[in-house]
Formats: sequence, C-alpha cells, structure tokens
Amino acid sequence: MNNGAATPLITSVCYVRLAVSEPNAGVRFVSEIFGLQRVADDDGEIAFRSDDRFRTVSLAKNPAKDPAKDPADDASIGIEVWDDKALVEIATRLRDLHFTVAEATPAECRRRHVQSALLAQDASGNRIDLVVRPRRSGRRYFPTRDAGIVQFHSVGLRSTDHVRDTVFWKALGADVSDWVGDIAYLRIDAMHHRIALYPSKRNGLLYAAFEVEALDQIMQNSYFMQESQIKIVQGPGREPASRQIFLHVEGPDGLIFSYVNGMAELGDKPRLARQFPLLTTSLCDWGSTSKDVPELGAPG
Repeated sequence: MNNGAATPLITSVCYVRLAVSEPNAGVRFVSEIFGLQRVADDDGEIAFRSDDRFRTVSLAKNPAKDPAKDPADDASIGIEVWDDKALVEIATRLRDLHFTVAEATPAECRRRHVQSALLAQDASGNRIDLVVRPRRSGRRYFPTRDAGIVQFHSVGLRSTDHVRDTVFWKALGADVSDWVGDIAYLRIDAMHHRIALYPSKRNGLLYAAFEVEALDQIMQNSYFMQESQIKIVQGPGREPASRQIFLHVEGPDGLIFSYVNGMAELGDKPRLARQFPLLTTSLCDWGSTSKDVPELGAPG
C-alpha cells in the first residue's frame, strides 16, 4: 500500500537467493520435484524461473567450500522498488529508523540482475534486497515438471523481533492485513499479503510460495509429493485470514517451498487489521497442522 503517496514504494516480491550445502540435491528438488525451470548458472549461482521474470529462485553453489564465508551472505529476499526516486526515499526512511542499509555496488547489482539496489537488513538480520528494474525474460516459462505454477507469489520470514520487523516493512509502505497471534500478514498490493512475518527463535526464510492454477494443482502436487517420498510439512490446508489454499513441502537443508492458490483480494480500500488468536483453527480451517516447523503451528 502507498500510505497516501502518488505511487507505491515497493511493488512485488521478485526473488529469493538461498545458500545450500548440497547444490545437486537442491537443484533436483527445485526443478525436478517442485517444478521450476532451471535457466542459468552464473557468478556462483544456479537460477530458476517460475514466470516471466529472468529468475525467481537462485541457489548459491556450496558456500562451505570457503570456510571464511558465512552462508547467510548468499541468502536474501528481493523486493522490487518502483524506481530510483523511491529507492532514495526508502534509504532515508530506513536510516532514520536506524536499520542497516547500503547502496549495492555495480558488481552486486550484476549478480542480482537488477539496475540498482539497496542492500538492507531488518531487525532480525534478514537480508532484504530492494531492487529497481529486475531483469525479465523474453522467453516463455517452460518448467521441468508441469506442477501448474503460474508465478512466484509471496514469502514467509522468520522474525526474532516482530515489532521492529513490522516497523521495517511499514517504512517501505506495507500495511498489516491481519494478525494471528503475533504473526503479521503484510500487504503491498491488492492481495491479502505478499509477506508474512512469523515470530521465531532464529531469522531466515521460512518458505517461498508459488501460485498454481487452481485447487486441482494443489491436490495433484500433494499426491506427487507423497509418491516421491517428499516430506509435506503442512497441507493441503487453507488460511482463515487470507482464504489462501496451501501446501508446504520440504526439500534439502530444510528449504520449504509452497504451492498456493485462491488468496483473497482486498483491493485499494483501507481496512482495519483483524486479530485472530494463535490457535490451530486460526492457521488452517481445514484442520492441517505442522508438528515439525514450530513457526507454522500453534502452542499446544
């Protein structure tokens, strides 16, 4: 949401960059199992597509080869910014609030395939790339497996300081659509949310969500995962707040990727955020639970 500005500051969640300990296993999961299109290997990263963008997921090639390098340095979330003017406004807002932010070097922009960028961190230490003009692809998206994916949709982030992290995203123009306990669903466009903040004891990406064509594809992918002996951490289920149907599956290194469909559209009309209790029924009204991922469950 634009909080009264003529144009929004941020427009979409455009990519995730992840570090994996076993690149071959990661590549197989993302392409052959989950169903994204592998498109490029460059500058130490393996890239994948899910829509008309050049890449929406990239995996760092075995950062453990360099013991002096922190694997977290290769992990970040890409957020598309309206233009360079908006980027300057964002830098001012974040610095005034004492968040870590730096201008990306030309090399860092090339690695991310963007025109310009700010490299920021929220209060939890999650790395957020605020990017202008991320590269698009002139070729049709053609996945390895027909999972019914139509676009990269949203992300869930672990938050060790949900109050300050909410301040971070509000500075970018996001609004809270709803709360489930202290879980915050954040909207940046007409959809119910594109970012969800989950209180946690550690930071990092909780899940990357990809929209599929319909409920049929959610169920078909559920059957496929069971047949392929891939762990389903939650779902099929439906979020009461957003009405979104979801299926969370786990790959190597604990990566959670999700198929989603049917999220509510709120439009541009402001409304108060609703408060739901942190109960199993507030997280999934189909009765699906997650026992192994604490952020996706409710106490007790």
